[in-house]
Amino acid sequence: MAKVITRACDNCNKIDEGCCKSCIDTHKDNIFAPLTMEEIEFLVDEKKQIHYNVGETIIKQNTASTTVICIRQGLAKLYVESTNGKNVIVRIGKNGDFITGGGLFNGSVQHFSIAALTDVQCCLIDSSKLTKLFEQNSDFAVRLLRNHTKQNNYLLKKLVDHTQKYMPGRVADTLLYLKKEIFNASSFEVPLTRQELAEMSNMTKESFVRILHQFKESKAIDVEGNTINILDESSLISISKNG
Repeated sequence: MAKVITRACDNCNKIDEGCCKSCIDTHKDNIFAPLTMEEIEFLVDEKKQIHYNVGETIIKQNTASTTVICIRQGLAKLYVESTNGKNVIVRIGKNGDFITGGGLFNGSVQHFSIAALTDVQCCLIDSSKLTKLFEQNSDFAVRLLRNHTKQNNYLLKKLVDHTQKYMPGRVADTLLYLKKEIFNASSFEVPLTRQELAEMSNMTKESFVRILHQFKESKAIDVEGNTINILDESSLISISKNG
């Protein structure tokens, strides 16, 4: 069960300690940079720091968009749920990510779900406070819109790649994304099941496992349990480019 961490948030209105320092400092050179100290204090007032266990839902698709998320620690999957029960994981949230849920400026509804892949600590900020500052501070509004647009552009690119690339290209994209964007290492242990990796690549688990085995046979990667080692990155890049 998700746990509210109250001790760390006792220091929220001090700005220089606890969960607020982590979120604000992570984004101080971009999103939050234009805010005055008074505006920051308004933003973080009553902000909650929550601990989620592995597998717990942080945000549910199609619910009211009342909060935005700052991930302090851990990994979470952002995924779209379809009516036929098939999920598509659109990206992985990691330390320092600022996630609006897609509904901040569009219908006040969460457009995807978020669930913890590892234990996750995150801060929940009242989205109405963001929209109020959006109206008051034009520089902050521009930066927030840029962040929102960047998030949406990534989702659009993901959609195009899923519809235009063959399965080997999509698997290569998934492996390169994990290497470059999430773990920043050639060898990493993924906290995702084969089914979840398949959902990142928009295919069945059987197809994903088959292509992963082909990549292993061609010496592009090595796989041992949940540990993936990228042996030939240039080969994966070529497969990705050729679709």
